[in-house]
Amino acid sequence: MESIYNKYIEQLESIRGNNLLRSLKTVSSRNGTFIVFNNKKCLNLSSNDYLGLATNTELAREFYSGLARDNIIEEYGLGASSSRLLCGNINLYEKLEQRICRIYESEAALVFNSGYHANIGIIPALAEKGDLILSDSLNHASIVDGIRLSKAAYKIYRHNDVNHLAGILEKYRNRYERAIIVTESVFSMDGDLSDLKKLVCVKTKFNALLYVDEAHSAGVYGENGAGLCVQNNVSKQVDIILGTFGKALASHGAYAVTNNIIKDVLVNKMRSLLYTTALPPVVLSWNLFIMGKMQSLQNHRKRLQDLSEQFRNSLQDKNLHFIGKSHIIPIVTYDNKTALALAGKLFDKGFLTFPIRWPTVPSGNSRIRITLSSNINFDDIKDIARIISCEAKTKQDH
Repeated sequence: MESIYNKYIEQLESIRGNNLLRSLKTVSSRNGTFIVFNNKKCLNLSSNDYLGLATNTELAREFYSGLARDNIIEEYGLGASSSRLLCGNINLYEKLEQRICRIYESEAALVFNSGYHANIGIIPALAEKGDLILSDSLNHASIVDGIRLSKAAYKIYRHNDVNHLAGILEKYRNRYERAIIVTESVFSMDGDLSDLKKLVCVKTKFNALLYVDEAHSAGVYGENGAGLCVQNNVSKQVDIILGTFGKALASHGAYAVTNNIIKDVLVNKMRSLLYTTALPPVVLSWNLFIMGKMQSLQNHRKRLQDLSEQFRNSLQDKNLHFIGKSHIIPIVTYDNKTALALAGKLFDKGFLTFPIRWPTVPSGNSRIRITLSSNINFDDIKDIARIISCEAKTKQDH
């Protein structure tokens, strides 16, 4: 009898043969912008710590001294030990959701355990049989999984092609009770931006809901760090804004900015909210603390924007193929082998980057994805364009 593991072994060999094999990476320490990986100290260019808050020791000391004053540990303990629907909904949740509402000037907010939990729960809770979901072709895997978990019909529109979206709605909208448009504001793998104003026009014309995932925008855009919807003055027209604490806000969890009707629906129907243990009290307390700092971090946001533009210009000067208009800057290599080799070369030079390959990005669109942080200096990364250019030239010569 064949081993029940044979099929898995064959699959792994196929993955390895296509230069797609993945493994977990062990990090032994982090210090500011640097990280120790495989016993080598490198500049970390693979983090989502866009404002440099996750390794800000001064901020951490301020937070923990506050915990001692407020007796958070004595009052709540370390673990929630229950779901929010039972006894895990401590009053820190209410305080945090009220603070989010003030920042966004919104009617309601709801906090979740992660952005992935949010997307796989919100979409099936709001869209069911007889409804239509319209999703950008480059939406994050968590959005794709949320669509798959729903019983709604769905259509994929071409990336950032609002005219294609409108054409699909023109043809199909009257066949469905509800329509929900789902997009990211800053796309996680391409680093480009949605045209939110045009999306609002389409959603209004076709009486649809608009759901904008601001995972890579929250904290980074807008004077108060509330993201692109607020910066573009469309937040009141967006039905659900999703933000995460786990990236620029240096914590864990996610939140939806919405209205009371949708919040009540989610509290009653969202399985990934109903059937998971609540966030630990110390995490909620840190989230409250860091949200209170958002308005004072405009200099961090400005530095990040300036650094990103300077770095993109250095790549352009070397005629390198990159995409995106944000702090996420993918350098496209197309094939997996080149992406792996380039990541290795950069690692040898002290830069931690990783190859991004299928299925994270479409087949044939492999890349090195560089993510910047406001506490990085341009002098630290000015040699990257030259290194990549030399590597490309070496490959051509061979």
